[in-house]
Amino acid sequence: MNILLGEISSYKAIVLSKFIKKTYNDIYIYSYDYRNYTSKFHTSYSHKHVVIKKADINSYLLKISHFIEQENIDIFFPVHSDYISEILKKKYLFGNTLRYTGEYEEYYKLHEKESLQEIARNRGIKVPKNFANFDSAVVPFIGKPKVGSSAEGVIYILNEKEKEKQYYSSFENYIFQEYVAGVGCGYSVYAINGEIKTGYGHIRIAEYPASGGSSVYRAPFFKQKMRLIAKQILKEVPWTGFAMFEFKLTPDSDLVLIEVNPRIWGSINQGLQNGANYFEYIIPESEIIVRAISKNIIRTYLSPQVYLSFLFYLLKGNVYPLLTFLKNFKYNKADISFFDDPKGWMSVILRQVL
Repeated sequence: MNILLGEISSYKAIVLSKFIKKTYNDIYIYSYDYRNYTSKFHTSYSHKHVVIKKADINSYLLKISHFIEQENIDIFFPVHSDYISEILKKKYLFGNTLRYTGEYEEYYKLHEKESLQEIARNRGIKVPKNFANFDSAVVPFIGKPKVGSSAEGVIYILNEKEKEKQYYSSFENYIFQEYVAGVGCGYSVYAINGEIKTGYGHIRIAEYPASGGSSVYRAPFFKQKMRLIAKQILKEVPWTGFAMFEFKLTPDSDLVLIEVNPRIWGSINQGLQNGANYFEYIIPESEIIVRAISKNIIRTYLSPQVYLSFLFYLLKGNVYPLLTFLKNFKYNKADISFFDDPKGWMSVILRQVL
């Protein structure tokens, strides 16, 4: 079976490449990226890598589709968050390689924040309060792109002084929500027609930036309500594919649904390392290798971002993330390790600086 993964300079793609190569027999992994340096610096868990030049999104997707046809690719796993919507709009370009995922219309309903909030409110699910615009937003609040990915573009306005600084900024296609205090956690699934086939819960221990960025250190965590909320949303939107339901666990142990990422998410390695095989219904069982799962609870982290995160937490007087990391050092596992995959690790660093 031939699998295509990309952009391979993304740590998510490297995590998937390693997992698939170690979990399945007779899988040939192709990878692609538009960054020239990846011709020399890319993960060792790809059998064959190609640089596909990107002039614009339409020509880029056409080139990828031609490569898929040329190399007889069976399954295509795109991971670049910014391109998922365009890929699903043009799903026909990629033949049957995206058969494991749903249509753009369902993707949009989950991904677009106002659409998701309407679905959630109709089901009695707690979501952050919305403000009509920046002027009417009450401090503390958050501004997010309506269809943004991860923490990209998110702004935190925690006091009036910060609001004054941002007053003349442009916030076209932004949504403004109340700031919900608490700890970030998530319930990640692979679903078929809205039915959860594989699910796993995690909690964030450290983020980068520490003020509310992406997850860089995580641990297992589960409340039955997480799964129930995911089932309610998927009953309304019968999505087929990957999805991560992001929550805030409030100080009184309640859950507030923040957003849904209907795609491969950044912390996917946390579930993979603890026995959640999201590919179980995608790659034929006949290909699988019997793989031993650690009996210990694995905590995963993103290197080297996690170390910068710890520094920022310490500067804020918060020692908990670092102490937790040191206490569980034996059972911490990097998403990508320099010692295991030096060129893959370097490609992720270069992606950040070039």
